Amino acid sequence: MSSPRLLLLLLVLTVVTLPWALFTARADLSFGPHEAQYRVTADSRLTLDFGPLGTLLVPAGDYLPLGLGVSVDIGEIPVSGAAEDTTSASGGAADSGGGTIDALGGDIASYASLFSAPQVQIDLIVEGLTREILIRWALAVCLLSGAVVGGIHLLGPARIAALRRGLASRELTAIGAVVVLLLSGVSAIALTRPEPLRPDPAFAGTPLAGSQVTGRLGGIIDQAFTAVRDFSEDNDAFYDAVLAGLRGAWSERPLSGDWTSQGMVPPPAGKAGVSTFVLSSDVHCNIGMARVVGAVTRLSGADALIDAGDVTMTGTSAENYCIDVLGNELPEGLPRMFVKGNHDSQETARHARRSGWTVLDDSTAELAGVRFFGGPDPRRTVFGSGPQLETELTADEYAARLRDEACTADFDVMLVHDPRIVQPALDSGCADYALSGHWHRTVGPEAFGRGVRYVSSTTGGALANALTPGPLKMDATVSIIRVDNRTKRPIDLQIITVSPGEEVSIGPWVRFPEPQPLVADPVEPSE
Repeated sequence: MSSPRLLLLLLVLTVVTLPWALFTARADLSFGPHEAQYRVTADSRLTLDFGPLGTLLVPAGDYLPLGLGVSVDIGEIPVSGAAEDTTSASGGAADSGGGTIDALGGDIASYASLFSAPQVQIDLIVEGLTREILIRWALAVCLLSGAVVGGIHLLGPARIAALRRGLASRELTAIGAVVVLLLSGVSAIALTRPEPLRPDPAFAGTPLAGSQVTGRLGGIIDQAFTAVRDFSEDNDAFYDAVLAGLRGAWSERPLSGDWTSQGMVPPPAGKAGVSTFVLSSDVHCNIGMARVVGAVTRLSGADALIDAGDVTMTGTSAENYCIDVLGNELPEGLPRMFVKGNHDSQETARHARRSGWTVLDDSTAELAGVRFFGGPDPRRTVFGSGPQLETELTADEYAARLRDEACTADFDVMLVHDPRIVQPALDSGCADYALSGHWHRTVGPEAFGRGVRYVSSTTGGALANALTPGPLKMDATVSIIRVDNRTKRPIDLQIITVSPGEEVSIGPWVRFPEPQPLVADPVEPSE
């Protein structure tokens, strides 16, 4: 087959297979806390199918072109996991009751995120469906073109010539038939447009204005939607006040650090004598505090964000939006690093990596001129069944392996989720500095073993046996850490604390001590 004819064949197949790929693609994503399957339709509406309960129909003309729509088959809320072991004092669930409360709080926050951060959900849908459509489209074109080319070779030149002579007079007719079929399909779509929606008054003045509810869902939508809307409004109002307080406190924050004790001179304005990092940990899907983290990175002029894990509550794929909301609140292009916590999962880490985060996985990586080393927590805490191992190693075995790897790695600062996992590396002198979270309380910076550790408290304000998302139930913290670009050693840190009373306080700069010869381990609180 000549090149022009081959190109014409590919063009025809591309045009013909696009509608098939478009309307048969399926994307398994999430909708709030639910598993959900998405597909493209031609009715210019978003159709949320809740099964026996009924459907929610949302106008999509402002979001989708060419009269396209999206149908969403809402599935179950993933069953996830159990209470944190009491070691965490804090993982958001000290017992099964706390797990249930946190699970419900996560569901409410997932629904509320559709109002507070709808673009995150839209981006996930567009990305997922686009990927599936392109895969199907490319596969169809390749298979059909391969079949045609293979058939031509099997028939041979003589038979092809005979067929060409027999069909020459019908080529225009065939092309016309294809055009007529395509136009007929478009006309059929246009002529079978569904009836206009009958808006439910419960949605008036909200992002769902103009939507219609059908079936038994109509009997409960007022109460359910009102609860979610009230949660969203209360959450937004709380963090609006917090951000206003942060801006006010920022102008009066302590500016001077303990530079001279480190043998340093504060760099002149505009000189890169230090790298500034914002450290978050244990956000636990608190999308309101994600706004605060983003604001701190902007106010501090941070060079990068470091997160010490537990961005989610159970690590289900539906909670990937927690990573997305946090990432979207950061300045565009800001480098960001993540290490998996016990309330995250391997899927959380994969999604973070796909979303542009540097993820430590028994590896080293450079961020803003500083080299970090660390790895994921080997456990996954799921409500109802307790901590479960995601690897073949227990926490103690993994800590020993991470120590051995640290002894041969070239790095400046170690980053893990659980402070106990980094303890062997600090004891052995293979790590000079370590950052972590998990305990939901601040520890240090202090000499520990032969190194120095700093344990960040919870950025999400995750109080045991209480809802994590929403207005705070306990103090939440974000840390700013400055690192000497010459020695690559942390100099000092400043802690920003947000209280349940919407108050924001910014502490003094606290110096990191120098690593010391081995000292006795501090006595840990009873578990």
